[in-house]
Amino acid sequence: MNIDRRSFLKVAGGASVAGSLSGYGVSTRNASAAVPAFGFADDSIPMNAANICPMPLMVSEAYTKYARQLDLSLSTASRRSVEAFKEEARGRIASMLGTSADEIAIVRNTSEANNTIVQGMPIREGDEVVLWDQNHPSNSVAWEVQAARVGATVRRFSVPVETGSIDEVVDIFIDAIGDKTAVLSFTHISNITGFRIPAEEVCTAIRKHKNDVFIHLDGAQTWGAVDINLGAIEMDSFSGSAHKWFMGPREVGILYVRERHIDRIWPNIVSVPWMGGADNPPKGARKFDALGQRDDAAIASLNEAAQFHETITPAGIEECSKLVSDRLRAGLEDLSVAFVSTAHPDFTSSIVIIQMPRENARALVGRVFKDAAVQCAATGGFRMTPHVYNNEDHVDRVIAAVKKNRGMLS
Repeated sequence: MNIDRRSFLKVAGGASVAGSLSGYGVSTRNASAAVPAFGFADDSIPMNAANICPMPLMVSEAYTKYARQLDLSLSTASRRSVEAFKEEARGRIASMLGTSADEIAIVRNTSEANNTIVQGMPIREGDEVVLWDQNHPSNSVAWEVQAARVGATVRRFSVPVETGSIDEVVDIFIDAIGDKTAVLSFTHISNITGFRIPAEEVCTAIRKHKNDVFIHLDGAQTWGAVDINLGAIEMDSFSGSAHKWFMGPREVGILYVRERHIDRIWPNIVSVPWMGGADNPPKGARKFDALGQRDDAAIASLNEAAQFHETITPAGIEECSKLVSDRLRAGLEDLSVAFVSTAHPDFTSSIVIIQMPRENARALVGRVFKDAAVQCAATGGFRMTPHVYNNEDHVDRVIAAVKKNRGMLS
């Protein structure tokens, strides 16, 4: 399938209109008629990308096609033709992330990728693991469990949402590192505040301060939302889920491990691709995705999701998503609501959260859906996470619904 990139960028370039793909045409090889890029209905609009995204129709149709091909024939030739798309996807993703295909493992989700690092890192008794206190449980509690198993310790630190400069954030991270720190693991963008850590500056400073610290970056809210070059950031591993901002198939994710660390990290699961034995593992990071039987159709359709991002470009997607979230943030500011998420331009993301009593949050999600037909979330407050498939109208509906129900915010 082909996407007319110029048509999309013309839409995305509108100064007052948030970029939208919901009415953007995608033409198939077998038909000249345009179809919507996404299939969701106007009475059920997703604005919860921090949790899950709809797939573009070109991706969901590819998944259906590959699944049907396998159902019709499970011959070796049929299976191999579908499985081949895994390597194509790996190469495309690596190119977009500024790394090599041999450093990318295709796993099931961010949680599995995080736990591969947690359980595979050779931490020992007396080592210290340092964590940002806004990490996801798979990058937080998982470390506690592993530390208890080997006799290591876990220490957490905070980054105040009101922090005023990148230098302040860097200093907080440097102060968190001690003589016994073996691992620093943090979420790039918090799903509970939307705060975006300046990862490049932080990692560069950590390397100068204590070069032997292993740095893991949880990219669950990054991959597919942010134009990121992993090769340019001084961290050692990175995780992501396709079902979030990447708008890809469910139960597919990635783990990046810098080449120099691949041999020292143990895989969680060893299966058929290890036919050569312990001394002959699969090439590079592929040793981390030898997970047994998978949903081959989902993995194959990851290639279409990668093509979608290639066509629009990661930079174009980030710009478009920012247009939509900036309009949302500005409209809510006009209502004088209290924010959980920061307004500082160095730390904002497309995760916008407003304060409200916890007991009211789920009810407000229901009210906004009833009034605006937009699905948000009750995470960290009232959370709205728009993406490129959301447009000006979707944003304005949410703002109007919040205004109508603002009594629930206090």
